[in-house]
Amino acid sequence: MKKSLFLLVAAAGIVACSQSDVINMNVAEEIDTPINFTKVYLDNSTKAITTGAYTQANFETLGNTFGVFGYKNTATQSNYLSFNDVKVEFKAGHTVSTNGYDAVNDWEYSPLVYWDKTATSYSFYAYAPHEGDFTGSAALSGNTKTGFSITGFQQATTSNSAMIDLMTDLDTHSPFTGTIGTNDVAFQFKHILSNITVRMAVSDVLKSDNTNNPVTVVSVSIGAVKMDGSYAYDTDKYKWTLASTPTTATFNGTKTSGNVFASDALTSKTTGFTNVPGLVDLLFVPQSVDAGYKIEIQYKIKNETYDAEILLSAFKNGSNASLATWEPGYKYTYDIVIGPDPILFDINPTTGVAGWADGGAYEYTIN
Repeated sequence: MKKSLFLLVAAAGIVACSQSDVINMNVAEEIDTPINFTKVYLDNSTKAITTGAYTQANFETLGNTFGVFGYKNTATQSNYLSFNDVKVEFKAGHTVSTNGYDAVNDWEYSPLVYWDKTATSYSFYAYAPHEGDFTGSAALSGNTKTGFSITGFQQATTSNSAMIDLMTDLDTHSPFTGTIGTNDVAFQFKHILSNITVRMAVSDVLKSDNTNNPVTVVSVSIGAVKMDGSYAYDTDKYKWTLASTPTTATFNGTKTSGNVFASDALTSKTTGFTNVPGLVDLLFVPQSVDAGYKIEIQYKIKNETYDAEILLSAFKNGSNASLATWEPGYKYTYDIVIGPDPILFDINPTTGVAGWADGGAYEYTIN
């Protein structure tokens, strides 16, 4: 797929700088400290993602890049673009040494940009991963301080491990509230796609009968889900719009061995659900859940094969409501219980055993 570009911008604010900050300083002293980026955090309000996407624990090694836009205001310059989609990369334990400034800096970029201590304000905005580190298809249609838009983003359609976890920080440093010239800039990212996971279990009755009737899941698939659209930031909210003729993809959890779960791998419902391996942390463009979206399953009870097709609208939460929309930054889980009713044999409880029909009496007399 073609290179993707995902940009973000926001309104700049003001950070006051008192006149005493610049008294008795020459020009060299005004801009002698490079702007550094330090610890990068993920938004704690977003449920943790554990596989195939960024978490606080693995962002440095799995993602390890983000892009930055930065603006400054001075007495003679307004909204000067100091950082224009600069790539920042994690490099553990590296040392920056410039103009006598030495520090261990894990997040690096080049060439360095220096703090302007005469600036009245700075604003910084970030997105991850940097556009050079993911593939897709996209076209930039805006780049201003009040908003931005991106058209034609297409998510990877091959597997969950190939999917891009798009994140932004529009708010943390708009404006930058640290001390100009001394503070590093730290971002806190938020996920802007929707995360979908499918889990399975068997009923307690079926699990207890596993010795006589083992359950094997052969295949599980979800699709065809719409995979591309346009993203825009409009003053105070995110907007995703699907493509007019969207690309769709079907994802399945069939292993190369032919079975998703061996007979002993599925737990009972009361014990807990098991993730379907190929259907974990699927990162989709946020969208209304299409009426045709469904999960298809093929499974075996002992040697007999069964097929099931479940519309996503048929899944209900604790309030008996179905999920109508996948929102940005939310993780949704679809739980499936295999629990068919066994074929049983019994006496009709109403009629019981049918009586003998009267065939007549036949008499013989011995003389």
